[in-house]
Amino acid sequence: MTILEHLAIALVVYVSINNFFGISLEIGLIYAFTKYINKLFEPITRTVENIETVQEALVSINKIYDILDEKQYLENFEDGIVLEKVNGKIEFRNVWFSYDNEQWILKNVSFTINPGESIAFVGKTGSGKTTIINLINRFYEIQKGDIFIDDINIKDINVRSLREHIGIILQDPFIFATSIKDNIKLNQPLDDNKVQNAIQLASANEFVNNLPKGMEEVAKERGNSFSAGQKQLIAFARIFAHNPDIFVLDEATANIDTYTENLIQKSIDRISAEKTSIFIAHRLSTIVNVDKIIVLDKGEIIEQGNHLQLVNSGGYYSKLYNSYYESLG
Repeated sequence: MTILEHLAIALVVYVSINNFFGISLEIGLIYAFTKYINKLFEPITRTVENIETVQEALVSINKIYDILDEKQYLENFEDGIVLEKVNGKIEFRNVWFSYDNEQWILKNVSFTINPGESIAFVGKTGSGKTTIINLINRFYEIQKGDIFIDDINIKDINVRSLREHIGIILQDPFIFATSIKDNIKLNQPLDDNKVQNAIQLASANEFVNNLPKGMEEVAKERGNSFSAGQKQLIAFARIFAHNPDIFVLDEATANIDTYTENLIQKSIDRISAEKTSIFIAHRLSTIVNVDKIIVLDKGEIIEQGNHLQLVNSGGYYSKLYNSYYESLG
């Protein structure tokens, strides 16, 4: 509408100046015509703007109806078997899963992680690696198959109890708007010595000690007062303090410098020596020493074995590993 308005004004001026059709207007009349054209298009433009507002409102209404129509699903934190101790055995039996009940993210996935084993999941983005972690924590219900923790179906396990025994560090960990100490304790009765030891194990002592209030320093919402690497160090300290029976690291050292990563890796090796550890990594150098590597592609397991077995097999992992090191120059 703005373009049409400007074209109409340009046409009036052009016709008047060039004396087309015998039309010759004085400056005052040309100005009057342009003002009339403005007045003519003003309600039309306003109507078009209102139509845009109505369309935005209709979209919002549809979203509200989608929420109202959504089936309510509240996790039951009271029922189920309470786990006193978890040995760390994890088993997937013919698991099929879809977020929208249409497109399968996992297709007939089966594997077993024995207590104390270290496992790495490798694959392209969207292959289902993070989905497996979500299902182990029972953030979603699977459509087909079964998942077991210590030979107990996770559907029969108390959700709160299940998650208390699993520690996860994500690429972008959540930091609450409270002190570093409280971020590590997470409302658990941990003394300051245990928190300090966890900070030491996470190689975060230098970063924390340089803060004006040390571990009493209050973080901004979502940890915006800290860098991505510092937030990951806090997340590592949180895991070390709670000492869960199952460790899950989803590309957890992506934003940490190599020197600090090596220090943290030593702490992980020491603490997870007798615990089940699950790694999701794009940097293949971080997983060469795990007990088993499971390679995923489009929601299916295409290879599994240790690093040497997979490299020597000449399959997908071998090509991925070789291309990774070629990219490093």
